[in-house]
Amino acid sequence: MVTIKDIAKRAGVSRGTVDRVLNNRPGVNPETEARVRALIEEMGYRPNMAGQILAVKKRQLHLAFLIFHGPEFVFHLDILHAARDKAAELREFGVTVDFYLIRQLDTPYLERLFQEVEDNCPDGIAALPIRSTVFMSFIQRMNAKGIPTVFFNLDEDFVPHLAYVGCDYVQSGRVAAGLVSLCTEGRGLVGIAAADGPNSPSFAGRMGGFSQELTHHPGLSMVNGGMPALFHDGEFSEVVELVEQNPDMKAIYIVNMGDYGVCQEIRRAARDRNLSIITHDLAPAQQELLKNGLISATIVQQPDIQGSLPLQLLYEYLAFGTPPAKDKFFTDLRICISQSM
Repeated sequence: MVTIKDIAKRAGVSRGTVDRVLNNRPGVNPETEARVRALIEEMGYRPNMAGQILAVKKRQLHLAFLIFHGPEFVFHLDILHAARDKAAELREFGVTVDFYLIRQLDTPYLERLFQEVEDNCPDGIAALPIRSTVFMSFIQRMNAKGIPTVFFNLDEDFVPHLAYVGCDYVQSGRVAAGLVSLCTEGRGLVGIAAADGPNSPSFAGRMGGFSQELTHHPGLSMVNGGMPALFHDGEFSEVVELVEQNPDMKAIYIVNMGDYGVCQEIRRAARDRNLSIITHDLAPAQQELLKNGLISATIVQQPDIQGSLPLQLLYEYLAFGTPPAKDKFFTDLRICISQSM
């Protein structure tokens, strides 16, 4: 049986160096790491799993989980609950997960939060990425220290990361277009509404997929060329105007929900018209809207997987040196209607 000592002898390094490579710890020259990994593969080294688990427990891995939190981020609660459940499971293996709830997006607040994370010296980070120079700089510093990061819910390519776990937003937009076609028998005008506009990555992905799929349904066309009616914090005037000024509109696609009161406003503005409403996700408020028929159908993106899998990937990578099997782990897209409740 090949041992760490055998690999160290062939590579001309210490056993401690081989151990650092096997456990993805920093402090090894990249050329030396590549040579050691090549020998591990060539010599067919297989770790003692029981021994590894014991070693991991002694090592006391420390992970950080960063997620948005607040009234406007209701969907993220399901991700957070799943992550907390996974953290409790990993605790038995000597892994501690610290949760950092992002409640504001202003620069001074984020700088303080990210500095706190950095000061606590995590071995790995699961994060919902933010399009800001503060976040980019933070992740770059973590990468420079050899600390792996897994992104969830949103995939961003502005900084390297180990993997992404979350929705394929382009595909979810295509599914939404298919639902609109089913609800309208493939004919009529479709309105677009959103709680955040074109600058949102999820909006851009979903609308890209929606527009692509709509080319296969020539009987459908978007009102205002797909320009969204925006709503936020109880202000629904643009959406109401969209409904009232387009009496022939057969469906409305809410790309990003945010404020669930928009569905009641749409129904009131539509009066007795048969207007289908298609949404994403399934927060508790949406479940009631779906049961009551205010929402025609919604597309769910497995928030439980987005909360648990990033922590599992980091654990396997840090504990056993097992890299993720792929760069992107897209969650399944499930369609819910009132009868699903």
